[in-house]
Amino acid sequence: MEYAAAAENDSDPGLLRRATEVTADCLQPALTAVVAARWIAADPTALDAHRAAARAALELHRIGRSAAEYRIVLASSPQGTEAEFAALEAELAMAGNVYGARQVADRLVQYFPGSTAALRMQAFTALRADDPAAAVRDFYAALATPGVVSQQSAHRELTEGLWRARILAGDVEEPLAEAKSMVEDEDTPQNRLEYALILMAAQKNAAARAQLSELVKKPDTKPLALRMLGLMDFEDGKLDDASARFAELVTTGKYLDDALFYLGLIAERHADEERALRLYAQVQAGDNVIAALLHAATILRAHGAAPAADELLDQLAVDEPQRAPEILVARSRMYADTGDLAAAMAVLAGAEDQYPDSVDLRYARATLAEEQGQVSAALRELKGVLALRPGDPAAQNAYGYTLADHSKHLGEARKLIEQAHAAAPKNTAILDSLGWVLFRQGHGEEALPYLNEAFADDRGADIGAHLGEVLWQLGRKDEAERVWTEAARSDTDTKLLKATRQRLHAAN
Repeated sequence: MEYAAAAENDSDPGLLRRATEVTADCLQPALTAVVAARWIAADPTALDAHRAAARAALELHRIGRSAAEYRIVLASSPQGTEAEFAALEAELAMAGNVYGARQVADRLVQYFPGSTAALRMQAFTALRADDPAAAVRDFYAALATPGVVSQQSAHRELTEGLWRARILAGDVEEPLAEAKSMVEDEDTPQNRLEYALILMAAQKNAAARAQLSELVKKPDTKPLALRMLGLMDFEDGKLDDASARFAELVTTGKYLDDALFYLGLIAERHADEERALRLYAQVQAGDNVIAALLHAATILRAHGAAPAADELLDQLAVDEPQRAPEILVARSRMYADTGDLAAAMAVLAGAEDQYPDSVDLRYARATLAEEQGQVSAALRELKGVLALRPGDPAAQNAYGYTLADHSKHLGEARKLIEQAHAAAPKNTAILDSLGWVLFRQGHGEEALPYLNEAFADDRGADIGAHLGEVLWQLGRKDEAERVWTEAARSDTDTKLLKATRQRLHAAN
């Protein structure tokens, strides 16, 4: 705050650079946008100022501003536009605002229509934003640009991206045949691994397992293959098989943090919480370190060790300052799940003061309000997010689903969810929402294809609860029971599923 205040009355580029860095590091994109604008006014040629302004605008979902600032960087970069696009692709791949990143990429292609790197970036951002049909179009366009065929590694990456996009868009057989042919022509570990990934994208898990089983036999690829097989077993609810895979993975010395984390989850599901704590404590780095410590804190608090749990989370916030909002949301969730709603609300209230631009905190406040029966407050929060982020499929879906779930303004809810679906047609949560709002409107048969597609991609308990209820109400009760059983086996958070089953069984 002191740096931001100083920047208001100073035009020194050095101070403005530092103020921009500090506000960004402290996760204050609105302040960063203001300070970066002053820096640009003081030195219009400072590309780092334009980059900072672009990043802040993307975080705030100001798509036009973000694209305009990135356009300046791309056009003026001393390393050249194509190289700058490659760096930007990596940056957008890490962006939390997936749908905003895709919209920025779409705009930049309009500014640089002949750029291979721009088309490639557009394709990969569309794929991450759950629009594989658009990604197919963009991959074909990138592959058609001059010179790509002669760049072997670039051509391969685009081709493999195209295969995944085509499969996710529903065009399965030809990409699978091409990937299989690649292995038959040159049976290398890389080709076999890519074929396994393509099979997984096509939901042909048995065939993918066969490919990975071959890779387990090779010392160089054994750890990665074991990790993938373990994850597949875990997601399928085959916990004993997953445990054996991850235990063997530990012996290789590779992917240790992943193996220990999932072994901890399996121990927790088996109610062996002492062992789970020991395993979580050994997770030292990687994507799962925060999740491991949050699970450990939840176990400690649930068993009467609240001070130890709070101390663990305090230290976690110190160690991972860039993920502070995520940690605060998880801390609030932990308090709510153990019945301390006052503490949960206090955490979110304090977090709002620290991180006023965090959309994750606003979603968390809406969820907590809804769980307490304060539906109007939850809807106001979500409507506020949508007002700040127009055209954001995540915001449209969150508000639309909550309206639908409480049978409020179903026409408006459906319109919002359909807009989200048009932008991200393969997003599982949006497919679930679309099926649910159709069911709420009395269109059970019409709802089924969307819910089936969502459940095929994610066997989560909430989606299973929705699909099962629609099947039940359509008189297909045996199918509903099968779905519920499968969802319960694949997911630990089964509150909605259990409540749904009890309600429908009691009414039967």
